[in-house]
Amino acid sequence: MSDINPSEEQKRLAALRSYHILDTAAEKDFDELTELAAAICNTPIALISLVDEDRQWFKSHHGMEARQTDRCHSFCSHAIEHPETLMQVEDAMQDPRFSDNPLVTGNPDIRFYAGMPLVDEKGYALGSLCVIDQKPGYLNEAQQKALRTLARQVIDKLSLRKRNIELLTANEKLEQANRYLTETEEKLKTTNTELADSKEWLQTILDIVGEGIGITDEKGNTIYTNKRSTEIFNVEGETLFSFTGSTAWENRRPDGSPLPAEEHPVTIALRTGSPITNFVFMVSDRQGSSVYLCMNATPIKDKEGKITGAVVSFSDITESYLLQEQLKDREERLQMAISSANLGTWHMDAETRKFFPSPRLKELFGYYPDEEMPYDAAFAQIADSHRQQIIDAVETSVIKGEPYELEYPIIGYHDKKLRWVCATGHLYTRAENPLVSHFSGTMADITERKLDEQRRSDFIGMVSHELKNPLTAIGGYTYLLLKRAQKNNDEMVSEAAVKLNRQIKRMEALINGFLDVARLGEGKIQLNRSAFDMAGLVRIAEEESLATITSHKVVFAPVDFTPVEADKDKIEQVLVNFINNAVKYSPEGSTINVSCVTKEGRARVCVTDEGMGIPVKDQPFVFDRFYRVESEGMKNKKGFGIGLYICKEIVARHHGEIGVESTEGKGSTFWFTLPVANP
Repeated sequence: MSDINPSEEQKRLAALRSYHILDTAAEKDFDELTELAAAICNTPIALISLVDEDRQWFKSHHGMEARQTDRCHSFCSHAIEHPETLMQVEDAMQDPRFSDNPLVTGNPDIRFYAGMPLVDEKGYALGSLCVIDQKPGYLNEAQQKALRTLARQVIDKLSLRKRNIELLTANEKLEQANRYLTETEEKLKTTNTELADSKEWLQTILDIVGEGIGITDEKGNTIYTNKRSTEIFNVEGETLFSFTGSTAWENRRPDGSPLPAEEHPVTIALRTGSPITNFVFMVSDRQGSSVYLCMNATPIKDKEGKITGAVVSFSDITESYLLQEQLKDREERLQMAISSANLGTWHMDAETRKFFPSPRLKELFGYYPDEEMPYDAAFAQIADSHRQQIIDAVETSVIKGEPYELEYPIIGYHDKKLRWVCATGHLYTRAENPLVSHFSGTMADITERKLDEQRRSDFIGMVSHELKNPLTAIGGYTYLLLKRAQKNNDEMVSEAAVKLNRQIKRMEALINGFLDVARLGEGKIQLNRSAFDMAGLVRIAEEESLATITSHKVVFAPVDFTPVEADKDKIEQVLVNFINNAVKYSPEGSTINVSCVTKEGRARVCVTDEGMGIPVKDQPFVFDRFYRVESEGMKNKKGFGIGLYICKEIVARHHGEIGVESTEGKGSTFWFTLPVANP
């Protein structure tokens, strides 16, 4: 390990490399010095060793074939740590620094070493002049003095060699400078020739520019125009004598009214001495054709600051301007539609979180139209029962970049009025920069619709309760009637009682469905969560299906251990509903596949049938309350459209997802997901 300071070591290495000596060919001057050193010191080996970053390289190597060795095994690396001292190792086998050194224990079998550091004029030890023997030894005073003298000779030759290289380099640079001067003279001659043709050259360049370019004098009269200028104004070059007015065209404001000469950007620039940028106006010729221009006018000033003219550039923006006007018109129509629909709107910069609510949105949240409404208020006013659910849904939508549509109750900030709203939102990104985005959405007051739904649910619940008691009594009487008929061996009455009991069961299921709908609407369905294995639940469904379903082949895929924390009965209700629907809407003898797999922390349960499928137009609505698909194949299928709605609500209350993938005539896959619990 070197004791040289790392900073000093870097300076030493820089000094070494400044000599441009490493990896150069052998030179007689240096070889004579090593030969002389070996003779004086009576050793078979003498080296001029230069210590590089991770090696020692030999400029001269008398008596040894190797041109370099690793620095970590180098004796000279130790020698340069003491630049003014000649280092002697009388017997390397007895020296703890070198006794296990591969250069000692193996070829070249070093026993004796003596090295004098090669120190340059700045004090950096570049390496050493060293002598080596395969037997122990020692240099006497005369030999040591001679080795020091020879080391100085090596340094002198290195310095001389360096100065020669620098001189050669300086000569080369001088030659380059002379060549450059000669080339510069030639270029000056060429430049003078080119300058003579500069006007034509400049005109050619300006004529291929896509913008109109012109130069005026201090009065606004045109003294130069390029080709594009005359194309835009549809006149010959000599006719275009003034941008501010002409008998060939009229300058007008974008609304079509005349643009006075004193309001023209060229006139303003010449009058004020300030540049005018992006000035939009319209030019109409005598034939009735019009173009919209975007013009820049910059005054030209002499050394005293006096205005001597103006540089004018302009573009034909007719297409983009008309498109912008169309967009404005569409925006106005959209605002009219939003206003007539009584929608609240909002906009938020996704980066700065700056929030821009419309007056109607403020009104829905119970704020005054001229009152500031912060972004956080959009969540703070949500009813406690729905707030976290809505926050999670919105955050998920933003992360995934998907739109959302949510219904929830809010409490007015000032009026404390409860309102139900339907909120939509979407994250938009700019095509030219996908990293820049904004969030926009709408909000509608659906309080009346919610009240109607509540009244309907109340009515359904009331009717269902009123029907349940009589139906229970009818079921009891039917049971007694069946038992008596069986006792009396009255097959006709017995069969009628069985059919009646089947209809009673169907009626009970229907009433229970209506009651579930009512409870959902009232928020009275409670979840009895517990930890269980979805694999076990699927096995239960498999056993029940094998025992009760004989019309179809129900295939259950193997399920691995899948822990969830949920209401087991209600999740089973969802799975059974999917299986029963598959049986109901697919032909007898067809196959129904049931699977449960885990992916990305969610258990996904799928039920796939080979039935009639669902039209694409109906798929977004199959989980809506009371929704029924109207198709030819559904005419003989009874139902009220509440089963899938209940499934959706159950899954939603478990923070899961539910959906359907279907192709008409081929079948459907109904699926739902649940978060997997920690085992």
